[in-house]
Amino acid sequence: MRILEGIPLHFQIKTVSPFIQGARVQKITLSENRETCFEIRSHNQSGFFVLSSHPEICFFYYSQLKPLMKKGKESAWTQILNKYLVGAQIIQLEQMGWDRVIRFAFQNQKIWEEKNHFYLYCELTGRNANCILTTADDPPSILGCQKTVSAEQNRYRTITVGKPYQLPPQKMNAIDPLLLIQQKVELSTLKLNDDLPKWLLKNIDGIGPFLAAKIAECLINRGINTGMFQSSLSACLQDIFQPLFDQKTVFSVSLSPQNHLPLGIFWSSMKNSPQGPSLNFPNLNEAVKYFVQTSWSQRAFLSQKKKKKNFIEKELLFIEEELCRVDQSMVDEEQLNALLTRGNLLKLYPQLNILEKQPKGIFVNNLLTGNSEKIFIEIDPLLSINQNMQLYFRKYRKSKARNSILQKKKEELEFRKKTLEKERDNLDEVLLYQEKDQKSPNQSGFFEPGILKFLTPSNNIILVGKNEKANHLLVTRFSSRDDYWLHVRDYPGSHVLLRISNQSVTVSEDLFLAAQVAGYYSSLRNETSVTVVYTSIKNVKTLPHARLGKMTFRNEKNLIVTPVLPHQIRRI
Repeated sequence: MRILEGIPLHFQIKTVSPFIQGARVQKITLSENRETCFEIRSHNQSGFFVLSSHPEICFFYYSQLKPLMKKGKESAWTQILNKYLVGAQIIQLEQMGWDRVIRFAFQNQKIWEEKNHFYLYCELTGRNANCILTTADDPPSILGCQKTVSAEQNRYRTITVGKPYQLPPQKMNAIDPLLLIQQKVELSTLKLNDDLPKWLLKNIDGIGPFLAAKIAECLINRGINTGMFQSSLSACLQDIFQPLFDQKTVFSVSLSPQNHLPLGIFWSSMKNSPQGPSLNFPNLNEAVKYFVQTSWSQRAFLSQKKKKKNFIEKELLFIEEELCRVDQSMVDEEQLNALLTRGNLLKLYPQLNILEKQPKGIFVNNLLTGNSEKIFIEIDPLLSINQNMQLYFRKYRKSKARNSILQKKKEELEFRKKTLEKERDNLDEVLLYQEKDQKSPNQSGFFEPGILKFLTPSNNIILVGKNEKANHLLVTRFSSRDDYWLHVRDYPGSHVLLRISNQSVTVSEDLFLAAQVAGYYSSLRNETSVTVVYTSIKNVKTLPHARLGKMTFRNEKNLIVTPVLPHQIRRI
C-alpha cells in the first residue's frame, strides 16, 4: 500500500494527534521536496509536522528531526500560511468521514480580529492531492491553496482564493466499516455477477483498491456464502483491522527484492504481502516517516543516477567521434613506407633506371626491393632532386611524429572509454539498499549516499560526512540535542556526528572511538597523532551565506588520538 487509504489514515491521525494537538506553530517552510513543514512546539519539546501533497507520495508524519529545507525565496503558499498560522495553536486534527481528507483547526490569538479561527484541509487523494487554508465560517472561504483548480479543470468544484471551499465528492451510501464490524448496520445484497473488489470499494467507506483486494481475498478463502455473507465480511474486516487498535502492533515497510526500494506499508494481519526483505517499526507514524523519506531519497538517487548515465552516454558518443577523427587523421604504415621509399630512391638518383618521364614525376625500378618493381615518384619541377628528396623525408618525419601524437591520444581516449563503460555498467548494478540496525531502527533509517555509518559496542551510531552536502545534513537534519559533533582541529576533514541512542552508558569511550574516526577521515590520516575537537551539537551552527558544510562552534574540548578506524566499531 503505497498511499494510505481511509482506514489506515484514521489510525495515523490517532498516532500523530498526541504530538501536535495543543502545540503552537513556530514557523512554516517548504522542504527541498516541496513538503509543507510546520515547526511546532508542545510540552517544552520542538518537532516538525510534515505534509506531502505529491501525487505519488501524499502522506503526513511527525518527526523530531528537521527536514532539509528548500533554498531560495519563500513561496506564496508558505507566505500565506505564515501570515495566518504562525503563533497559532493547533486545536484539533480530524478526518473528514472516512475519506482521505484531514482537517486542522487553528486558533491564532495574535490576530486581533474576531475571526481568528482557521482550517487547513489536506486532501491526500493521490493525483489530485492538495492543501487549502480556509476561514472557520460556514461555508468556509478559501484564503490560500497549494494548487489552484479552475472551473475549466474541474466542473464539480473550484479551488481559488475567495471562493467557498467544498469537500471532494464522497462515496454515496457507503457503510461505516467500524459499524459493520460491530454488525450494527445492514449491507446491500451482493449479486452473483458483481465484481467483489469493486462491490466492496463501492459499499464500504474508508477502503481503497488495495484493501478491497485484501478483503476480497479473505472472503474467498473463507468461502462466500450469500446467507452468511455479512457475518463473513464482518469477521474479515475484524481480522484485518483489529491489529490497528493494538498499540503493540508492528508495522512493516516492504522492500523490493531486486533493489530494496520501499513498496508499501503493511501490518501483521496483511498476509501475502510482497515477498522480500522488510523493516519493522513500532508504530504507523515511524513506518510512514521512513517510507516517505526513503521514497524521496530514492527519487533523488534515481534522478542523479539518470543524469550521470546521460552524461556518460554523451561522453562515450563524443569519444567515439574523436576516435573516428583520429583514425581518419592518422597516416597508415603503407603510406609512411611509400614516403620513405621515394625519399631513399631519390637519394640514389644517379643510379636509378628511369623508365619513363612525365610532367608530374618519373617511373623507375625500385632498387631497394631487389626486383623489377615499377614505382612512380612525384617530383616538383621547381625544386631540385635533392630538395624533392628532403621534401619526402620531411613529410615522412612529420607524418610519423603526427602518428605518434595521435596514437597517444587514441590510447588515452580508449582508456577513458573503457573507464566510462565500466562506470556505466557499475551504475546499472548499483542497489539502493538501506541497511538498518535491528537494535536501533530509528537511528539508521535514512539514506544518504555521502554518509558513512558505524555502530559502536554501546549501540550508538557514528556518522561520517564524505562531502559538503553530507556534512551539512549531519548538523541540520540528522542530529538531535544529545549528540556530539567532532572534527580534526585546524585541518580539512570529514564532519563526524556521534548519535547517542543509549543513554544508560557513559559516552567517553564512544567519543574516543568517534575521534579516531574523525582523524582517519581527515588530511592527517597518516600522522601518528591528531587533535580532534568535540562539542555538543547545540553548540554547532551553520554559517549564513556560506558554502555547505561550513560551521561555527563553541565550548569545544580536545582529544588527542591516533587516526585509525577502530576494530571495535562495525560498518552498517
